[in-house]
Amino acid sequence: MSGLLHAVNFMGRIGKRVSAGKPLKLRSDYYSPGYIVVLTAHLRRYNIPKAAVTFVDARNAGYFSEMGLSKALWGDDDYAQNRKKAGAYNAPLTHLDSKNAVDDATQQINGCLRKMAANSPYFKYQESEAFKELMHVVGELHDNVWSHGMDRGFSAAQRARSVKKGVIEFALADTGLGFRGELLASGIARKYGITTDREAIEWCIQEGNSSKLAQHQDEWGQALPEGHVGESPYGGSVGTRNLTNGNHHQGLGLAKLISLAKRYEAELYIVSGTAILHLGKGILSFQESKFAWKGVAISLTLQESKMAQAQATPTSADIDDIMNQLRG
Repeated sequence: MSGLLHAVNFMGRIGKRVSAGKPLKLRSDYYSPGYIVVLTAHLRRYNIPKAAVTFVDARNAGYFSEMGLSKALWGDDDYAQNRKKAGAYNAPLTHLDSKNAVDDATQQINGCLRKMAANSPYFKYQESEAFKELMHVVGELHDNVWSHGMDRGFSAAQRARSVKKGVIEFALADTGLGFRGELLASGIARKYGITTDREAIEWCIQEGNSSKLAQHQDEWGQALPEGHVGESPYGGSVGTRNLTNGNHHQGLGLAKLISLAKRYEAELYIVSGTAILHLGKGILSFQESKFAWKGVAISLTLQESKMAQAQATPTSADIDDIMNQLRG
């Protein structure tokens, strides 16, 4: 199976060579939503044409068409059939290219997740606290990507059967500044002494921390115009502050995501720059990637049976436990 990390490494190897005329050929494999959103964001970043992307296996070509790759990137929906599985087994690619698209994407993904839950043998798990939390996290993460991703964000979801387990993966990726880039642009990196991608992720996953929130911004920084998204017009050496950010982002999405993944024994990957955060079986660890991902890429994989069993509401103790792990 090719997942999010496989995509980050592959995109790092090929860079922008495809746009220079070398075709991108995808081998026969199972591609997860994490792979799909990273691939899509990479193709969007370098404006790689449709003709440059080929598939060894026709079944993979059909799957990517069903997931809406061509529609999301090139405005050409090449899927000839009705998307019967959409909403029941997958949520096709959504391009987070405007503030309105954020709300539309959240409604689409959450609507699809509800239908996936209704088609699960664990049909009552959509009534659990875990599922309600997942709905909220999806909205927060979409807001986060729009806030930081400079209209380069994509999301997707997929329900699959693994042995006797129903598994849902939700993923999103952008090619914006990444966590460290945002903290540098806002002056937060200088304020808190953040110098690495790992330190940037560690800061961003703490509850209430966001480069868009006024209390964390440089009070002496240059004011950015209303609705500004992306790189600072003043350069990375000059601190900035937002007068208003024009979105719903509250700096809670990543903290809630960590809590959700930990409590329900989900597998989570967060990649930004060369830092890879992995949370599996409640254990958090960091790795260094050989290739830097310009932006943020996230995949969350949940077992339906675990969500069906879960009822308790997560607390800040989950985040405290994670931070204790980080401190060793």
